[in-house]
Amino acid sequence: MDQIDEYEQGERVRAWLRNNGSSLIGGVALGLACLGGWQWWQGQQANEKVQAAVEFRAFNQALEADEAAKAEAHATVLAQEHPESIYPALVALKQAERLHGEGKDAEAIAALDALDTAKLDPMLAELAQLRAARLLLASGKPEEALKRLSAESAFPSVAAEIRGDAEMALGRRDAARSAYEQALATLDLAAPTRSVVEMKLTDAGGSPAAQPES
Repeated sequence: MDQIDEYEQGERVRAWLRNNGSSLIGGVALGLACLGGWQWWQGQQANEKVQAAVEFRAFNQALEADEAAKAEAHATVLAQEHPESIYPALVALKQAERLHGEGKDAEAIAALDALDTAKLDPMLAELAQLRAARLLLASGKPEEALKRLSAESAFPSVAAEIRGDAEMALGRRDAARSAYEQALATLDLAAPTRSVVEMKLTDAGGSPAAQPES
């Protein structure tokens, strides 16, 4: 009886393999192909990240060497070949900084506004808006600067300080004082900019809270 059962089981296995063997082999092959494809894709992604990083480094070096044409060429490569990376945004921030240093605030703001914020990491997108807000303040446009600030900021102390600066420029001392107090409340006690914000709060008619003794 056991021999018959073993024979029947063997026949059933062989029949199953005849009916399903090709699909089984195909499934294994597909799985291996998918695994190989995934590994290839990961390799491509890693290679693209390295290429983008090298290109950004070359952009920085050209910028520091005051080689504007080379810097622009590297910026173009990053924008065209690595648009989904963080580097086009970092390029815009660096270009805005350079243009501001040259007294070209309008062009600096335009460089930041050219970014497609929908494709950016939210923190990078907000950083670009905060930089634009500072430039607008420097250009004597506090109302426009306020429009660049989000209610929920990933950089609360920076956003609050800019808000305070804009409110002071508009002559709204109470609002400025409140903003500076908020900036200090979210700023680390050891932050190098803390004393600057405290002076701004004093100018707005406020008094910085006493720091606890260490």
